[in-house]
Amino acid sequence: MRRLMILASTAFLWALPSTFLRAQFVDFDFQYSFDDNFAAGILVCDYDEDGLEDILILNGRTETYLSNSLYRNTGAGFEDVSADILPTHYGRYNAGAMADFNGDGHRDLYLAAWNFSSTNYLENILLAGDGNGGYNEASAGPPTTDESSTAGCSWADVNGDGWVDLFLANLSTSFSAAPNALYTNEGNGTFSSNPDNLLVNGASRFSFSGNWADVDGDKDLDVYVANAHASDQLYYNDGAGNFTINTDDVEFNQINTISYRAAWGDFDNDGDLDFFVPTEVEFNYLYENDGAGHFTRTAGPWEDDDDDTACAAWADFDNDGDLDLFLTSFYGNNNYLFRNDGGVFIREESHSIPVLDGFSGIADLDNDGFLDIVMANGGFPDTYRHVAVYFNQGNDNHWLEFNLRGNAPNTMAIGAVVRVKATINGQEVWQMRQVASSSHESNSPRLHFGLGDALFADEVVIEWPDGAVESYEGFVADGICTIVQGELPACPMVGIDEKGRLPATLTLAPNPARETTLLNLETEAPIGRCAIRLLNLTGQEAWAEQQAVNGKYLKREINLKGLPPGLYAVQVQAEGQQIVKTLVITP
Repeated sequence: MRRLMILASTAFLWALPSTFLRAQFVDFDFQYSFDDNFAAGILVCDYDEDGLEDILILNGRTETYLSNSLYRNTGAGFEDVSADILPTHYGRYNAGAMADFNGDGHRDLYLAAWNFSSTNYLENILLAGDGNGGYNEASAGPPTTDESSTAGCSWADVNGDGWVDLFLANLSTSFSAAPNALYTNEGNGTFSSNPDNLLVNGASRFSFSGNWADVDGDKDLDVYVANAHASDQLYYNDGAGNFTINTDDVEFNQINTISYRAAWGDFDNDGDLDFFVPTEVEFNYLYENDGAGHFTRTAGPWEDDDDDTACAAWADFDNDGDLDLFLTSFYGNNNYLFRNDGGVFIREESHSIPVLDGFSGIADLDNDGFLDIVMANGGFPDTYRHVAVYFNQGNDNHWLEFNLRGNAPNTMAIGAVVRVKATINGQEVWQMRQVASSSHESNSPRLHFGLGDALFADEVVIEWPDGAVESYEGFVADGICTIVQGELPACPMVGIDEKGRLPATLTLAPNPARETTLLNLETEAPIGRCAIRLLNLTGQEAWAEQQAVNGKYLKREINLKGLPPGLYAVQVQAEGQQIVKTLVITP
């Protein structure tokens, strides 16, 4: 049977009756519904950073009570905390996305107003997280005075200065085309407009979203803008916020219908990001990346869809190491799930999947390592107005999940790429995921990897947004790991007993150090001996020894002479457990 292992995160296991037989693929079991919601969008994200994924419902209702709804994940269900957390408003805020815009380490929330056919024009709202799960409204210049009808919002460090910037896909209040907006983060709590930037100064195209990804591998974020009744646009970023438009012999959204987003994902595990575009009519598109940011259309069974496709999401639902594709409809409850087996897609018909119309949010809501689905129904014709939660019933495959904490100011690590290598069914497989934050991004920023029959990940490589690269070896499977940039992960590695962290305190002084540092270890219970290792960031051993411990105390001077400067980790192992401390060796 699968084991649930808790790593560097608050986590829990819900004991739920499984109503389906386990198989190679998975079933989804309806668990919760949040009624009386007119959900025009959904955001799944751990807003209070307690290790549990929460649900923000972006409502379209205009009655004089709180429109948007926030449900806090308690570990035993979901608690409506809307009235305590969100500001009361009387209009439609249909788009929302999270980022740390001010670099204080807390998650902030941008809410964009839908002012179409409204007599009460609303300004967009920027809510600054207070670190305790609450928010305070921030005045940040143009992004908080915009009264366009915004269909989508997304965060990205556009110009490479470390601060996350904001892109708005706008309509007009009369439901006609309006200019999109790009707001540059000034680093002082305010933003400036960029009306002359190529990204926003072209012909208005009635845009629905902008989805960011590094499509050409040059370590900056490019953007796909999805439009209505006009072709979509792919813009390449030079890293300084200057854009050029894709001019390849391929037209995105070829029949000029309504497309809602680009869902980015490396479906073929070849190390670059491909994307899927859902549209309102019987045409959906999968575009395959050649590795240099040039795309060709790939045919598949999704083209048999005879319904309006509202949302597309990539997720490894069965944890076999391949990204599956989930499509939801606007009308008729015709959702589709395509199982990916080595790049070959098969429409799943023998297993239970969510059938409710609308938008989807994908996250591991119960921290069992299998991705669940939230369906947000906006009250489309002949459907029931509510939000439903479906739990993935899982199988015996293994997994890993990563929470990234980047250096300030981009502490949510938006734009970071994680690559994981594991031996699955005897084959070496590399997978990649990228952290993104958009109102049209279905997946949680916690990155999920299916490992199949692999009991550990051979290698994990993190490409941080500021260009730093860190590499580690031997993560034990079936765990949730928080990785802080510049620190060795405090997660069980291969060769360490699953009891994990050694109950002890470990200090190094001085730190940073040049010639020597003094290790001071105090354990909660007596131990006899311990192993001490000094590792560089690639996991290579620079020094190691065995030491006797005087009951619960050990002091040991470590000689650093001859070691190159850089970031190291001091690892102490005892009783099948470990504790790790970061050490900086100066020039």
